[in-house]
Parts: sequence; structure tokens; C-alpha cells
Amino acid sequence: MSGTQSLERAFHLLRRIATAGVQGAALDELCEACGCSRPTAYRLLQALRRQGFVRPATQRGRYVLGYELFALGAQAGNASAIRELVRPVLLRLAQRFGDSFFLLVPDGYHVLCLDLLTGEQPVQSYSGMVGGRIPMGVGQASHVLLAQMPRAERNEILQHNAAVLRLDYGLEIERIIDSLDSVRRLGFASGLADRRLPGYTGLAVPIVIADGAALGALSCALARPRMTEARRKALAVAMKEEAQLLASKLSEW
Repeated sequence: MSGTQSLERAFHLLRRIATAGVQGAALDELCEACGCSRPTAYRLLQALRRQGFVRPATQRGRYVLGYELFALGAQAGNASAIRELVRPVLLRLAQRFGDSFFLLVPDGYHVLCLDLLTGEQPVQSYSGMVGGRIPMGVGQASHVLLAQMPRAERNEILQHNAAVLRLDYGLEIERIIDSLDSVRRLGFASGLADRRLPGYTGLAVPIVIADGAALGALSCALARPRMTEARRKALAVAMKEEAQLLASKLSEW
């Protein structure tokens, strides 16, 4: 097995262990996930364990992610000090409105949740937790990020995700594309209703620095009946102000 193949299989193992949650993943599950034999999977797991990326779960014979990944992730997730700057913003918004607020960033064909602050009202969200990924095209944060991209780039992303968007969420990319000019003009998105979370909505604004690039998005999630027109306007104003202040600070770093 080549070094590149071993590395790719190790990454598959880490992703599978991550999805297994607190109960951990068993060796047989991991063999199936990376398409390798038990001896090969075991050797890879032991190498990952020596580096601190994997550790034994409470239940014998199962594995969970190691603390070294947490240490690396804390640094990776704070590129340009964005998490450090955004955390107080999420706190202010959650305290003012009582809803859940998120920091999401573009990550290739996905949007990644870098931070979140849960409000007083229980809510479901697409990302679910810090580190959660959703396909670009799903949710209001991805729409404000797509709206800031060059047309060719955003269309390539949506074409790549078209099957997942249609089959898993009931979203057609033409519908998303048609909404993006309005999103860019308004400076915020309220998302498009889909079959995954029909009872919830939200609002997102981009964090756009001086060169026009969107480093990320501030987003909130709330039950659909709570999103009155007055609340939508208040959220849009408050979140735009916060995003502009953040953009100024980030441009200075």
C-alpha cells in the first residue's frame, strides 16, 4: 500500500470515527469504511493513536477521536482570528434576540460551522454542531456566501452539489441561482424552504472584507412562526452592523 493510499485511508478512518460519536467506532465498521483488511485498519489506528489523533472509547474495542485533533482544530478554526473576534458578537446577538447564532465559513463544496451560541429557544439547524458541514446551497449562510462569489465559481459549486441538493433537500439549483441577485442586493438571505427542516428558518449576512471576499457569514436559526417581518428587519439591521464591524477588524489583521 502506497504512502498516499495509507494517508487517504487514515483520513477515512478519522471521518468515520467522528460520525460514530461518543460511543466510538468498532474495528469492523472502520474496515468497511476504508475498504481495507483488519490488520491494515489496526495498523493505521495504532499509528493514529501514537500521534494522539485516536484513543480507545469507554467500550472495549471501539475508538473515538483523540485530543490532539481538538488542539489542531482550535488553531485551524481561528484562521485570521475570526473565531476570537466573532464569539462576542454571537453572544451579543443571542442575548438580544434569544435565538441561536452561528459563524459559518466556506469550505470547498460545503459550508462549515466554526462556532455557535445557542439561544433561549430550542432550535434545529443544518450544521448541528461546531465542525458540522452542510452542502453549499443549503441554508441562508451558504446563499450569502454564494452571492458574493464570481458567477462561474458559484455555478460550478452548485452543479457539483446538484444531485445532493435535489435528492436530500428537495432544492433545485435553478431556484437557488435565481435568488442570489436579490440576496446580494439586500445584503442578507432568509434561506429557501426545503424538505429537511421545513419548520425552521433564519437569516444570514456575509462578512465581506475590503477586497470583496466573504470570509464567512453570521447566521441565526429560529422556528418559522417566530420570524415575523418586524423580527426579520431587526435581525438584518443588527447582524449587518455586526458584520461590518467584524470586516473592519479582520481587514486590519
